[in-house]
Amino acid sequence: MSTALRRVRKYFISSQVYEALRPLFFLTFLYGLTPFHVVRRKMGESYLKMSCFGIFNIFVYIVLCGFCYISSLRQGESIVGYFFRTEISTIGDRLQIFNGLIAGAVIYTSAILKRCKLLGTLTILHSLDTNFSNIGIRVKYSRIFRYSILLLVFKLLILGVYFVGVFRLLVSLGVTPSFCVCMTFFLQHSVVSIAICLFCVIAFSFERRLSIVNQAMQL
Repeated sequence: MSTALRRVRKYFISSQVYEALRPLFFLTFLYGLTPFHVVRRKMGESYLKMSCFGIFNIFVYIVLCGFCYISSLRQGESIVGYFFRTEISTIGDRLQIFNGLIAGAVIYTSAILKRCKLLGTLTILHSLDTNFSNIGIRVKYSRIFRYSILLLVFKLLILGVYFVGVFRLLVSLGVTPSFCVCMTFFLQHSVVSIAICLFCVIAFSFERRLSIVNQAMQL
């Protein structure tokens, strides 16, 4: 195996529970979905660190989403409205804005109020892995790490193609969407997609542990 290939492969190998979730929590931290991120101690052990910036970032997203949705509602702008505007489409746009506003409030409020439950869930994973290690069972963190990478890349690729396609259509019509419309359109899809990725990766992590328990019981 060449040296370059070994270096690339090294980035897809993980040996710790939090290290395996680093890419996921980097994105959730960036989007304000979690107020903590993965850091590494001097001894090489990884852990989740809560930060004031993470809490502040969540409030920034709440204010930004509220401002953009309310501004879009007051100005009567939307992606659909740029293509055609009828009485039905206008009502649909308003309902969609209200839906996005409520969804954003619920997601970002949960990011603050439910952070301890998420930390508790990850602590359970870490505790399970410690018990597995004590009886000589090794968890394949690299498989969880690669699953999270593939899932995030797949979601971001679909979103990227979707957004580029929509904006190219608008440009071909000679329409330049406003900042507020772009933000509401982009955040509404990307934030929900990343939240789904968070759920899927944690569910997959528990599924891997249950699989290990079943294999251990059959021995």
